[in-house]
Amino acid sequence: MAAETFSIHVLDTVLADLTRRLDATRWPDELEGAGWEYGANLAYMQSLAQYWQNGYDWRRQESLLNQLPQYRIALDGLNIHFVHVRGKGPAPLPLIITHGPEASSG
Repeated sequence: MAAETFSIHVLDTVLADLTRRLDATRWPDELEGAGWEYGANLAYMQSLAQYWQNGYDWRRQESLLNQLPQYRIALDGLNIHFVHVRGKGPAPLPLIITHGPEASSG
């Protein structure tokens, strides 16, 4: 089992679908005075959705991420995507950050 090089490329149709779904969000009423007691604050979530719709430059971030040495490998039926950067200094500490299963982008 060998790792293969990998670059991120999210299809335009996937990004268009994200925009469509954000546009179609049905926001709930907020419990008066609840703040963050019952989950994320409504105004914060609306601001975050607005940022994803109009402020976040996915293609720029994709380009920045693709400057890193990325790989993909299948382990026990899961596709694992990882970045391999050697640490610097006399005693670099290995760091592993994981996330959920890789989703298909098209």
